[in-house]
Amino acid sequence: MKENSVTIPRWFDRHLHVRDGDMLRIVLPCTLKQRATGAIIMPNLADPISTIEKAKAYRDRITALLDGSDFVPCMTLYLTDHTDPEEVVRGFEEGVWRAVKLYMANQKGQGGTTGSAHGVKDLLGRYPVFEAMEKHKIPLLGHFEAVEEDVDEFDREIVSVDRDLKPILKSFPGLPVVFEHLTDGRAADFVAEVDHNIHATVTAHHLMINRNAMFWGGMNPGHYCKPVPKRETHRAKVRQYVTSGNRRFGAGTDSAPHDESVKSRCYGCAAGIFTALSAVELYTMVFDEDNAFEHLGPFLSENFLALYGMRVSSETMTIERQGWHLPESVSSQLIGTPTVKVFKGGADLPWKLAG
Repeated sequence: MKENSVTIPRWFDRHLHVRDGDMLRIVLPCTLKQRATGAIIMPNLADPISTIEKAKAYRDRITALLDGSDFVPCMTLYLTDHTDPEEVVRGFEEGVWRAVKLYMANQKGQGGTTGSAHGVKDLLGRYPVFEAMEKHKIPLLGHFEAVEEDVDEFDREIVSVDRDLKPILKSFPGLPVVFEHLTDGRAADFVAEVDHNIHATVTAHHLMINRNAMFWGGMNPGHYCKPVPKRETHRAKVRQYVTSGNRRFGAGTDSAPHDESVKSRCYGCAAGIFTALSAVELYTMVFDEDNAFEHLGPFLSENFLALYGMRVSSETMTIERQGWHLPESVSSQLIGTPTVKVFKGGADLPWKLAG
């Protein structure tokens, strides 16, 4: 018999983009309504969060909009080729950030995703930073995708695993690592099996769509994100690890808002899928379809939270089997502010977060 509700501890989003300015004011309330205890905030703004001062100022801008919420914005440091190991440690020990985010860029200054052009070009040159992080148990959150133009788009993760990730793990066996927004089944096998303190975040949209979704009915920019969705065999493999209860995998929405005019343009559309409005319900749909409700709570609310200095919440939240209509987009009433298209916007979802 199908359950009509599921109650779990309040959840924690291990990978979230809230942007800044008008966009921050539009999208942050969506996460707050989802009752997250907090989130790992991504640092890839137009001016990257690459120093202690920038991280403090960004955190202040977020907390100014919390309106009494107990939501904890957990900041991250944007790693560059110029990052000082001493500042990495000082910011961590002072509680400014919880982790360091690795984006990579090629020698032309081209990154693999939004806001990654300032990323690391010389990975070997960052090894002194990783050494300091290993010593102080500072997590490395990696966007592990090869960024060279001659690497096939659908192989970028596994190429980075072999070329970048494996040498890092070998050189720094005590370094905690999170493989961000994992999509490749081969990478999932590696994370699940390797003898290292490594975990992976997985998005709701990568559990629900494969690469065909980018092309149904013509080119669909609403389903374009980085990493791009992979072939069905990869989606199924990653989903199997998630819904079978493997504790190395946890929820990280990678909810990535863009103004609709940028997201839907014909050439150079922005990479990112916005799920913050319904992330809990989308994840619940996945676990419901796979008859795996016993693993929903750990995935959303428990797995490797201590890595970020967070505890499992003593408060609970209930998701009910109750249909509701998901809006097409979110926006502000102010003229000239962004409009953000919602993943699966316009659909009727079968689950609703209570309260």
